[in-house]
Amino acid sequence: MAIVIFRSKAAGEIIMLSDAAYPLLERLGKTPGAQGVLTPEELPQAIATLTAAIAEDRATNQGNADAEPTVPVSQRPVTLAQRAFPLLEMLRAAGQRSVPVTWGV
Repeated sequence: MAIVIFRSKAAGEIIMLSDAAYPLLERLGKTPGAQGVLTPEELPQAIATLTAAIAEDRATNQGNADAEPTVPVSQRPVTLAQRAFPLLEMLRAAGQRSVPVTWGV
């Protein structure tokens, strides 16, 4: 299991395990690999894609949370929304400054 580090001049680094990062990259239409870039031109679509994925995941997991309110928070799985939110914030910051977001293993 590799570590993926997302970087941008607009925000601090985000470090994720590859099993969390690669599905996010695939949702963004990027081929997971040793390194890559989201250009400033790609950021608006990437932001829209992650925003929609987070909303969908929250709607799905809200039903699960209501069904099992007795499960302690520490035993609940980490959701896509929780994993994607820091990256979404980085994408938004990069979009505001028109700088790329890169990643590397």
